[in-house]
Amino acid sequence: MTLPPEGEHPLMRLLIAVLLITPTLIPVTAAAAAPPPAPGQSAQVRAVAAPATKRLAVVMIQNGSTEERQTQLADTAYARNLFLGGSGSLASWTDAVTQGRLRFTAAGDGVYLAPPNAALAAGASDTSKCYSEEARVTAQDHLAGLGVAWDSVAVLFDVGACDWAGLGQVPGRVTWFPPRPSLAAVVHEIGHNHGYPHETKRDCPGSIVSSCKANGHSGNSPMGSGGAGRGYSSPELLHSGWLAADRHRDVAGSGTYTLTPLHAPASASGLRAVEVKASRTLHYLVELRARGAVDSAVDKPGVRVYAVPVSGNTRDYRNAYMINPTRSGSPLLVPAGTVLTDPANKLTITVRAASASSARVEVSPLGGKPSPSPSLSLTPSPSALPSAEPLVSSSPTPEAAAAGTPAVAAAPPPAGAPEVSLLSTTQQVSGVLIGGAMVALVAGAGFWLLGVRNSGRRRPRRRHAR
Repeated sequence: MTLPPEGEHPLMRLLIAVLLITPTLIPVTAAAAAPPPAPGQSAQVRAVAAPATKRLAVVMIQNGSTEERQTQLADTAYARNLFLGGSGSLASWTDAVTQGRLRFTAAGDGVYLAPPNAALAAGASDTSKCYSEEARVTAQDHLAGLGVAWDSVAVLFDVGACDWAGLGQVPGRVTWFPPRPSLAAVVHEIGHNHGYPHETKRDCPGSIVSSCKANGHSGNSPMGSGGAGRGYSSPELLHSGWLAADRHRDVAGSGTYTLTPLHAPASASGLRAVEVKASRTLHYLVELRARGAVDSAVDKPGVRVYAVPVSGNTRDYRNAYMINPTRSGSPLLVPAGTVLTDPANKLTITVRAASASSARVEVSPLGGKPSPSPSLSLTPSPSALPSAEPLVSSSPTPEAAAAGTPAVAAAPPPAGAPEVSLLSTTQQVSGVLIGGAMVALVAGAGFWLLGVRNSGRRRPRRRHAR
C-alpha cells in the first residue's frame, strides 16, 4: 500500500499529540524507595512544621440554576464568615487545631464573585457530567485576571450532576463546594488538601484484634466523619508536623505514661501522644480525647489507639487506622481497664485509667524476640478497674522520662507539591492511574504504527551471484 510522506500519517500525528500532553499527567520524577533503618535505629518522625500562613481565596461562581442557588451564590457575607470570619470559621478552627502553626488569611479581598466561563455555562443543562474542572479553571482564571496571589482556593458553584457534598485535591490547593457548604464539609475537604485521606477504623469482634475487619470511619476526626466538633487526630497532626516534639514521645520499652488530652490548650503541660514501637513495620499511637474548645463534640473522654504502618525510615501516619475494641454502638475508644496484647511482637498496652483531664497508659514487653508479622489480641485486664476519679498529674512519670527523643525527618512537602488525586466521600480520581493508561496508549500506538509503516515498505532486492 502507499503511505503518506514521512511524518504525515494520521496516526503519527495522533501519537505526537498524545506524547505532547502526557508529561502533564505523569510525574517526571519518582520517589526512591525508603532505605531500611540501620540496626537499632527507629523510623524517623516528621519534623515539627514552622508556623505558616496561607492566603485563601473564595470564588463564588454565578451559575445557579435555581433562584435559591443564585441567592446563595451571591451571599458573600455567608462565605466570608464561614471561611475567614471569627468563631465558627475555617480560619479560627484551623488556628485552634494547629495551635497557631497554620493560619488562613484573605487573599486580597478574600471573597470573589465570578461569571462562569463558556465551558461551564454550556454545561448548565448537562446532567451526565460533573463540571468541577471547568469550575476550577473559571475560578483560577478570574483570580489571575484580577492579579490576586493565593495559596488556597475554595470554589463554590452550582455543582449540578456532581455526586458529592465537597471535593478536595489530595494533597493540593483547591477545594470545591456546593453553594451553601457547612463548616464540617469545609474542614474535611481542606484536610484532603493537607494530604489526609478518609480516616478508617477496624472493629475487633470478640475482643480479638487479629480478627479485626475494616468497618467504616473512625468518628474521631473530620476526616473520619467526626465533623467540625472534633480536631484532627494525632496521626494527622504528626503527618503535618503540627504536634510539638515535647508533646510526642517514642516508646521502645516498658514504662507508664500520663497523657493530657490531645487538643488541650497549649498552656497545658504533658504528653499528647505516645508512640509504641511494636516492630520494624508497625507502631501504635496512643492519644486521649476529651471535650474541650476544639473537641466540643467528644461526648465521652477516653483513650484512642491507632496502628501506624512503617516502611523503612517512613512512618505512614496518613494511612494509620483506628483500633476499635468495643462492641457496635459503643464509644469508639479503648476503655480503662483494657489490655491490648500483641503476642507476635510480645507487647501489651494497658489503659490503667482515663478521665477528662488525663489518662495513664502502661506499656510492657512480654520478652523474647519480636516477630516481623504483628498480630494483636485483646484480653480483659487481670487487675481491678481503676478509680474513676480524675488523675492529678499531667506530666510523664519517671519511667516515661527515660524514653529517648524521637528522631527528626524531612519537613512536609510544600503546598506546590504535585496534586495527584481528587477525593470526596463518593469518588476518587487518580492522576497516576490516568498517567499509566496514557503510557500504555502511547506504547501500544507506537508499536502498532511502526508495524504498519514497516509492513508497507518494499523490501530491498537482493542481487544474486551468478
